[in-house]
Amino acid sequence: MIKPATAAQFSETFSIVMETIGSSACLDTDELISSFLSTCRIILDKIAPLKSRHSKSNSEPWINDLTRAARQKCRKAERQWKKHKLQVFYDILKDCWRNYQRTVKAEMAKYLSDVINKNCHKPYVLFSTINSVLHTPQSKKQEESSVACEKFLHFFVEKIATIRASISLPAFDPSISTVCAAVFIKFEPVSLSALNDIVTHLKPSICPADIVPPRLFKEVWPTIGPSIQAIINSSLTSGYVPLCFKEAVVQPLIKKPNLDTSILANYRPISKLPFMSKILEKAVLVQLQSFLDLHGILEVFQSGFKAFHSTETALIKVFNDLLISTDSGDSAILMLLDLTAAFDTVDHCVLISRLEHSVGIKGTALEWFRSYLSERVFKVGVGGSTSPAAPLSCGVPQGSILGPILFSLYLLPLGSILKKHNISFHFYADDSQ
Repeated sequence: MIKPATAAQFSETFSIVMETIGSSACLDTDELISSFLSTCRIILDKIAPLKSRHSKSNSEPWINDLTRAARQKCRKAERQWKKHKLQVFYDILKDCWRNYQRTVKAEMAKYLSDVINKNCHKPYVLFSTINSVLHTPQSKKQEESSVACEKFLHFFVEKIATIRASISLPAFDPSISTVCAAVFIKFEPVSLSALNDIVTHLKPSICPADIVPPRLFKEVWPTIGPSIQAIINSSLTSGYVPLCFKEAVVQPLIKKPNLDTSILANYRPISKLPFMSKILEKAVLVQLQSFLDLHGILEVFQSGFKAFHSTETALIKVFNDLLISTDSGDSAILMLLDLTAAFDTVDHCVLISRLEHSVGIKGTALEWFRSYLSERVFKVGVGGSTSPAAPLSCGVPQGSILGPILFSLYLLPLGSILKKHNISFHFYADDSQ
């Protein structure tokens, strides 16, 4: 837990250190990120040293000053009754207890009402709230040790290797690729105001690899902004992604509370990437998305990973195609293609070919994507334990900002093939109808 005064102390110390170091214009991307991270680590070790503390979780967040006061009256009345054993004190105790129950129910209803109103468009929060109220049985806590982390690591690696072994990947055939209407050669440097907008709207998701916690990062952004801008622009102009941005920490999460925790297949790998890497990815996405929209490169019949294209648009499109077919007297067959571990099995060489031949990405921009996909590693973290790093030789990064759009571009030829044979289709995320 970082105190409110920490942000002010950090900003003040960081400014002094930066004035002492001076200009960093001659440094490359790795040197810039290394200098920034080491400076942040030294400052935080000085002003906010890491301490272990067992926090008390509040299982009933509606307990507040009002309910505590009502509970104190109950305890006071209980002490009076135990001391005197008179009927009048017993009646007072019952009245206090009823008042306490009414207060708790009222505050609980108010709390849940606020949660529902604030998160009416967030199903995950709503379902979590319902489960907490209904006291849904939780799964047993998974084992936290380096051995357990290595078991998960080997399981995830072998799972993808098994799936990849069953996939036959043909050599790239330029004849099935679409003709590039335009070419995207390089990324433009990002302004500080544009980065400020990106950081403001990014969700402060925590990654164990972060030196500066995301919430503190956003608070001290006015001070560290120019340093981050130098790192981002150095990466964009050089076509190189720092290695520390390509290290993910995977945390296994049980799929359902009632599943057996000893079976590794019952866990879903949740990948977490450094907060700064997401800033870089968002800066790239803004320019890439603008290029794709301008030249109409993305698949038209695609829902998910796309603004204003949800499950509703997918259902309407598929249902409409079926109605048109049956109304014209034809038969209709609905084929559903569900890819196993779709994101994790994307071939990097094929993806780069898609970007170059189907999308039109060339030059420094293509080199950036090569660097982005190469030399990626992941570790498995459970509690305070972490496994050794393992290479990611395939797949688009889970939990990344660029992952969804890269997967959509990877599937571009599939839409071209279906159109060639006059087959009505619609894509939703990694599913095809």
